[in-house]
Amino acid sequence: MSHPGAVVIGGYANGVGALRGLAREGVRTAVVLTTDHDIAQHSRYAHEAHRVHYLNQRPDGLIDLLEARRGQWRNWALIPTNDYALAALAQYRDFLGRWYRVTVPEEEVTRRVLDKAITHRLAREVGVDVPHSYGPASRPTAARLDLVFPLIVKPLQSARFWEVFGKKLIVAQDRAELIAAVDRVEQSSMAAEVLDLVPGSDGRVYSYTAYIDRWGQPAAEFASRKLRKAPRHYGVGRAAVPAQVPELRERTLALLQRIGWRGLACVEYKLDPRDGRFRLMEINGRCPLSNALPTRCGVNYPLLAWREHVLRETVSAAPNGWNGVWTHLHADLLYTAVEERGSDWSWPEFIRSYTGPWVDAVWSAKDPIPFLAQWAGTLRKAAKGVRDPRVRDEVHSRFQPMPASVPGPSLTETV
Repeated sequence: MSHPGAVVIGGYANGVGALRGLAREGVRTAVVLTTDHDIAQHSRYAHEAHRVHYLNQRPDGLIDLLEARRGQWRNWALIPTNDYALAALAQYRDFLGRWYRVTVPEEEVTRRVLDKAITHRLAREVGVDVPHSYGPASRPTAARLDLVFPLIVKPLQSARFWEVFGKKLIVAQDRAELIAAVDRVEQSSMAAEVLDLVPGSDGRVYSYTAYIDRWGQPAAEFASRKLRKAPRHYGVGRAAVPAQVPELRERTLALLQRIGWRGLACVEYKLDPRDGRFRLMEINGRCPLSNALPTRCGVNYPLLAWREHVLRETVSAAPNGWNGVWTHLHADLLYTAVEERGSDWSWPEFIRSYTGPWVDAVWSAKDPIPFLAQWAGTLRKAAKGVRDPRVRDEVHSRFQPMPASVPGPSLTETV
């Protein structure tokens, strides 16, 4: 008798990685597409695919699909790969739990990760360093006399901000830019904070990922370091390597314990060159974009979730010592080709990424169609951009150069 399968919600590169991780144990999968640029439906490991529209506005669409498929998917694990899916599963956790194995915590706990203001408050309570906050993104904050530029305007909830602005945050070099940024954010009815900009290259960004089991114990841990982000400095990872950062372990587990987290959590830090301290950037409570890296290194987070929730096993995993490079080849090539390269750019490092052992977010010789579909979508968008200046403006707005020098606030305020 075959075991119940898994429903992977979200079909971007994160979803592709989750499907492949589950396929290692022959788990039957269904993928639920939530955006127009999803590609996981093309994977040979997606046994079926469904689409829900406007998950960002109507999470009930996902719930309707899951309720309609409850007979076919009874006792399957629900695995989110984006924040909208995470929020929807948490909101309807008790309802969905009648038929499914929901792998995310309850809504109150999930909110502590999705809302950056709550995350930072809890981080400070357990002694984790965070960027200095000047207050909410508003005109009164922009009028403060103690502001030290450049600053960033960062949303409390990332997913909708990216959807509206096409970037994770807005950089303000002076007061005029800050006023313009907070006005745009307020007009979009989004909550955001004005924060100190932590300087330094992409190579100073580290992730410590943990799987916390149902008893609150760390069942698996994995650390990595970014090499490049897309866009540089303010985007998502496009190349990363395994890392040894034992100093992050205690603070990460203490923070996740304070949050009350269960399941997968990817905690990102940046090593501040001004004082050598790791500052919390964000927590992702679902499969991250770089999920293929820990999987290749022996820590298969989607499979751990499936085994714990479906098979009811006591799970554990440890890194196997693989020491290659993870890339998102699509983004890495595109951004290398089109964006301005700063003084921290290294061609030898870029070339080494592809001359040694490496694993990609999407490309796989055994499963090539998602990669081809990703590039086909890019070519269609490029062709549209040639005709439509609004598309060119949208793409251009994503590129924000890192300031040459970042004085920052008095660092005694941030500890």
